[in-house]
Amino acid sequence: MRSYVTTVLTACLLTFTLSARETISVLYFENTSKNTAYAWLSKGLADMLTTDISGGRVPLDIVERQQLQNVLREQELSLTGAVDSAKALTIGKLLAATRLLYGSFIVTGQTIRIDAKLTDTTSGKILRTFSAVGETAKALAVEHELASNVITALGGIQSGSVHRSIEAVRSYYEGLDLLDRQLITEAQVKFRESSAFDPYYIKPQQGIEESYVFLKDFKSIRFQREILEAYDKISRLDMRLKAPSWRSFASAAADPYFVKLRERSKEQYDRELYAYTQGETPAQCTWNLQNVLGELADMYEENFSDTNRAVLMRREMIAVAEKSRSVFAKDPFLPELFYQALLAVRDMGNWQEVKKRCEELMTRFPKYRMMWAIEDMYEQSLKELSAATNK
Repeated sequence: MRSYVTTVLTACLLTFTLSARETISVLYFENTSKNTAYAWLSKGLADMLTTDISGGRVPLDIVERQQLQNVLREQELSLTGAVDSAKALTIGKLLAATRLLYGSFIVTGQTIRIDAKLTDTTSGKILRTFSAVGETAKALAVEHELASNVITALGGIQSGSVHRSIEAVRSYYEGLDLLDRQLITEAQVKFRESSAFDPYYIKPQQGIEESYVFLKDFKSIRFQREILEAYDKISRLDMRLKAPSWRSFASAAADPYFVKLRERSKEQYDRELYAYTQGETPAQCTWNLQNVLGELADMYEENFSDTNRAVLMRREMIAVAEKSRSVFAKDPFLPELFYQALLAVRDMGNWQEVKKRCEELMTRFPKYRMMWAIEDMYEQSLKELSAATNK
């Protein structure tokens, strides 16, 4: 059995060998059991690991998935061919990667096992091997466990995981495979399906933008890019709110990572620190989350005439307010969250619900700063309901 000291020395040695800012590429994983229900994990595992490594503050650069896909297409290699040891090294060199992470997964009954190996592309030597096992229903948690081990071995720091609907993730990667095969319409259906499962999941929106690039629909690309920026804000706000402990702006800004990032790229610094500028309390941050959801609803209506997506965003604003009833029951900021929900039901034209929510705000929070607006909406709801009754 390897001693603790040996394990630490091995990790330190691996970290030292990567200190020269080398490059790593994660290849597609082989579906060993050929279980078609989990075929999406072939690209899914590679992409999720790439994302996790990128966010793990590891001392190396990482090859983006699209670069890998371009090389595979140019070399006319299949997914299974890409994970063959000899071909893997060839792909790594074509990508100018000094390190490769690749492997396979097998589904047996209700269990999934993922195996991976980290290889030096110059010597072909296997530096480390990794394995994770769990229930198929918790495949994302199994991937997270594997990613954590890989990031630790690479000298990085694994961030906390954000729970995602496995249905949303599966639909996204099914759409991604369709997009790679240039089945654009079918891919867009899957991306929108994914986003409907999880409105905070940013990747489907990236897929939709990429699909417009394939179609050379430049106006839609611009509109979708604006939507994607809003989703990025939503995702970051969501991650801050779901973190194990609340972190203030001052604490985040003093983090050595952000200090160095500001020196390297002010634009990236502002983007990554965005959520920490949106309120000093969880309730304030939640209110800003509702604001961006509302902006996103307006974008869908104005840019794409997509009332269904707009309604989905507004329903999420309402759902956030409902969750806040217990979470922020004693927080003085609670009426602000209720007011955002009121605006959402008004924009959806649900006047009975507008009336109900106005009455709650007027009764529970009579000194609320926006009471004049609530009174106006209440009067309008009475007129709309009366007109509907007299028809």
